[in-house]
Amino acid sequence: MMKKLNILFPFLLFFLMLPRIAPAAHYEMKKVSDSVYAAVALPAGKAGSNAMVIISDNHVILAGSHFVPEAVKELLAEVSQITSFPVKEVILTHHHSGYNYIDLDLPVNASIFTSWQTWQSLNSEYRRVKNPVTIFENALTLQRGQLSIVLSNTGKGHSAGDVVVYIPNEDVLFTSDLLFNGVVGYMGNGYMRDWVMNLEMLESLTAATVIPGVGSVTDSGGISAFLVFMREFLTEVLRHVEKGENLAQTKKGFSLPAYQQLPGYKTFFNVNIERAYGEFKSDQTNGKASGASAR
Repeated sequence: MMKKLNILFPFLLFFLMLPRIAPAAHYEMKKVSDSVYAAVALPAGKAGSNAMVIISDNHVILAGSHFVPEAVKELLAEVSQITSFPVKEVILTHHHSGYNYIDLDLPVNASIFTSWQTWQSLNSEYRRVKNPVTIFENALTLQRGQLSIVLSNTGKGHSAGDVVVYIPNEDVLFTSDLLFNGVVGYMGNGYMRDWVMNLEMLESLTAATVIPGVGSVTDSGGISAFLVFMREFLTEVLRHVEKGENLAQTKKGFSLPAYQQLPGYKTFFNVNIERAYGEFKSDQTNGKASGASAR
């Protein structure tokens, strides 16, 4: 018995000395094309939404939002397992005002690219942005080696200035939080009419690979499915508004049985209905045609 233990001990010691790789807590990395990885936010982690990782000829570009320090640290570690190139650029796709703990702890040497609306929102925080920032109005194309990275400011949608990222070379589209795939996400700062129109525009791109803001990687079919949900959600809210019901009555009578089992449906039930109800009531006050909102 002792002889067997003496033989096994060196092997046991070898395995104990191997470096232990901690399991991902916030993101699951998935390669989706030659140059692009999707960092899919794990439900139990601190990452609020997915991120896009683009490997260029000599550096890495991150795209996304809701970046918290813990998730950024893990994301950089995950990137280092993929490539030795440094993260030099970050495309910040949107920011919600009042959230000083997100989007301000990015790699210090990275340049930020964002829409002017997102910059206004980020710059309103009491914490200061330390990174160099490039702000654009409508669109911006980054040419990085053979990769064309097209940034589009979609204007009002999930936020006041959502940026979508498209790589035509590889037919990969990153929608940020304009798209939730198989889940219901936060819509509390959304502009519902504009959001629907933006989804229609994104659907028309028929991208082969679509990285949503929340949920698993999909294709243009995922955009179509979410567009159906948005129309049904808004139609149901509008039905109660047109009946003259107040917000409490609308919440009580609201019913979308086909979607109520989706992750996030109950979590964001109140805030999402409040946002849509407020927009439609404002439309009524301003005399807008009610039927156009959920076309």
